[in-house]
Amino acid sequence: MSKITVCVVGKDKRQNYLVSYLQKRGITVIRQEDFIPNKLNEIDYLVGPVSFYPGGKILSHIEETCRKAEVEIINYMACEDFLFENAALTAEGLLAIIIQNTNFALADAKILILGFGRCGKAILRILSRFSCLVDIYDKVPESPLGTSYNIVINTIPAPVCNKEFLRQFTQDCTFFEIASAPGGFDKIAMEEMGLTMIDCPGIPGLYSPISAGAAIGQTVMKILSLRKEHS
Repeated sequence: MSKITVCVVGKDKRQNYLVSYLQKRGITVIRQEDFIPNKLNEIDYLVGPVSFYPGGKILSHIEETCRKAEVEIINYMACEDFLFENAALTAEGLLAIIIQNTNFALADAKILILGFGRCGKAILRILSRFSCLVDIYDKVPESPLGTSYNIVINTIPAPVCNKEFLRQFTQDCTFFEIASAPGGFDKIAMEEMGLTMIDCPGIPGLYSPISAGAAIGQTVMKILSLRKEHS
């Protein structure tokens, strides 16, 4: 392991803690805030920021550049254990964002979660600890909701919340976008309707960078151990 050199790319705090995590385990680490294709000499593995892995797949130009340089890019976003932990950290950070951006107690809230994937389920688990009403849908319901929600959380990574759907909500409702770009809400329609949306990118890196960096580090170490076993 001590002979392995890993390049860590990224600007947020979780990369700082990832570097520290790997170094403490005997890994030689090179840090790049921005990806520099012509500086991959003497590097064995590359670990990028979350943005390198949209939908759990490596960006094609990054993958091709690393292939030509004979550098293996580690895709931690394809590891189920990491995704589960990352969803839990996202849910915990979102709780802080909701409290910061609303003027009522969670116990009084009526909350709608869109998307029943890992993040949706993790958010449901953490909100279930409070005495609030929480409904969750795997996709945007086609029929009228029948409930006056004051918080809507989207985790669906597709533009699914159109103007017709948004008409069901009042200006007292606050919308939280968890999904990656382009997100689920029609932002133009929301602006026209005077609705408030809080964009929440990179929650683990902002609210729990130590734990987020460790989660990436643990996954990287597992992958490196498997590579060593099969080499």
